Amino acid sequence: MHSIELKTTIVNLRKDGIMHVHIKGGAQMEFGDAIQVIEAIGKLGNKQKYPVLIDCEEFSSVDKEARIFSASKEASIYSYANAVAYHSLAHKLFADFYLKNDKPEIPTKIFPDNESAIVWLQTFRKDKK
Repeated sequence: MHSIELKTTIVNLRKDGIMHVHIKGGAQMEFGDAIQVIEAIGKLGNKQKYPVLIDCEEFSSVDKEARIFSASKEASIYSYANAVAYHSLAHKLFADFYLKNDKPEIPTKIFPDNESAIVWLQTFRKDKK
């Protein structure tokens, strides 16, 4: 199993050792959804830590409780670092707000695309040379 589809997200363990959390278009991620994502990461990754790429389609959002939880130590149990890739101005503004106000417990950066986010995440892979 390399992928788990949930109500609001698809969680995928990529071949390069990066966990990818993709928020579906139009989805409103709530606290319970965020908990399911963490459980899916743990299941796919055999309860090991991974660098995590988070991106989303248009018109998706994350509510306040899910956002605060996502920045917490509890939500980072299976993550070395999080890279948030934005694909619209609205998502960039949201990601900036998240970094400045929720102050994630682990290294977290935002990027204008998945590719640059992946380059940064590669530096956190535990098997890197």
